[in-house]
Amino acid sequence: MTQKEKETKLIMDLAEDFAPFVNDVENGIETTRNHFGRYGAMLCKLSKGSKRNATIFAYAMIQAGANGQGISDALKTFFPN
Repeated sequence: MTQKEKETKLIMDLAEDFAPFVNDVENGIETTRNHFGRYGAMLCKLSKGSKRNATIFAYAMIQAGANGQGISDALKTFFPN
């Protein structure tokens, strides 16, 4: 298995794990534009402040059905550098 295949598998496995959270967010009340606040809070918690890890988790959340603009806004807001 190549490195790219391993990364893809990791993201897909994470997406499966994140699906219930993403479904809850997307079907809940939108308290921030495109739910960026809830996604940002979860990305901060999961990544422990690491932008690299947050980006990996963000890709997985998008694969799980998260609003792409909400994820993008969360990364820009919570991980500006």
